Amino acid sequence: MAKAKRHYKKKALPARCWERATMERRRQLGGLITEVVDRDLRGNSILKRHKAKIECHLDIYLYRGQLSVPEYDAGMIFRKAYMRYVLDIKVDDDVQGGRADAEMAMLAVPHSKKLIDEAHDVLSQPQWMVVEAICGLDDTAGNSYRFETFRRGLEKLVDLWKTNN
Repeated sequence: MAKAKRHYKKKALPARCWERATMERRRQLGGLITEVVDRDLRGNSILKRHKAKIECHLDIYLYRGQLSVPEYDAGMIFRKAYMRYVLDIKVDDDVQGGRADAEMAMLAVPHSKKLIDEAHDVLSQPQWMVVEAICGLDDTAGNSYRFETFRRGLEKLVDLWKTNN
């Protein structure tokens, strides 16, 4: 009796750390940013990684020129605070070169709660709903009226958190 041939599923090869992104990948989501992950003692980069320029709808609106930089910064502050406090997702801040401090990590959630409460007190109900949907839940703005409500809410957050550049 002859044995039946086994067909094995072909597996995709994992990306290696020294390989560059393909041309298709470079054109998606606004292109790529190359970040240095590790350096040697002389300061030469050992390990690099590619990251998409556009990761959320705030990035899309900034890339299109529909938001100013202070509005974008206020939206990102709200987004990180919302992800930490409401969604309970660990979010790294780009402050201090990406180094995590144990004491600051413990204070991140109470600080995020304070930021969310401040935003809730300042924004009107329609503005809160739109800012929460777009920044916190990564929803699209939709029509122009909703986008203008979103911009007015971000302007209030800019005044509240003084994120002018």
